[in-house]
Amino acid sequence: MVKDALLYLRDNGFFGVFPTNDGQIGVFVQFPYQDFHNFRKDVAGNFEKIFATLPEIYTLMQSGKREGPILGAADLPNFFRKPYGPGWALVGDAGYHKDPYTGQGFMDAFLCAELLTDALDAGFSGRIALKDALAGYEMQRNQHVTPTFEFTCQLASFAPLAPEMQQLFAAIARNPTESSRFLGAVVGTVSIPEFFSPENAERILSSAHLATSSRTN
Repeated sequence: MVKDALLYLRDNGFFGVFPTNDGQIGVFVQFPYQDFHNFRKDVAGNFEKIFATLPEIYTLMQSGKREGPILGAADLPNFFRKPYGPGWALVGDAGYHKDPYTGQGFMDAFLCAELLTDALDAGFSGRIALKDALAGYEMQRNQHVTPTFEFTCQLASFAPLAPEMQQLFAAIARNPTESSRFLGAVVGTVSIPEFFSPENAERILSSAHLATSSRTN
């Protein structure tokens, strides 16, 4: 039984398994878009081939049975739209959309709904002109979600990491506390600008260097 999400980042993609309802588990693969057409030539076979390289997940798959079809999506544009106009307003994916790599769609939808509600209340109550309130909604939305949007697009591109980012990720992987905080940045509970700030990156790298030195002395 899987009690926690297991995530694997490889050169050719991002894979994982997570617990869901009724004792079932979800299994997913994410890979560069250019590989999509080859993958779909044999969806079930390629899906299984990927997890054959991850014994702990493959064993789970072999010991259970698939409860539903393998679902996939490739048309996942990243965009911002102006989220309001005469008589209408947009929240969630309708107003701004990013790759589901970081899984924050629902969180962003609730955030936008809350910001829009506050703006409409301010406009309809007369505390501020409605058009100014809605412009404020757009500005607040963009301030909140732009760091996650840019971070998600970077991850979802599967582009090679710069050498300094490779060093940082290696240091994070060896530190359980920082690994947890990194996952928090991915899912939205830790500020991305704060986590990847030069000061925090230097702290993580220095801590990893000290740990390595202490083990070798």
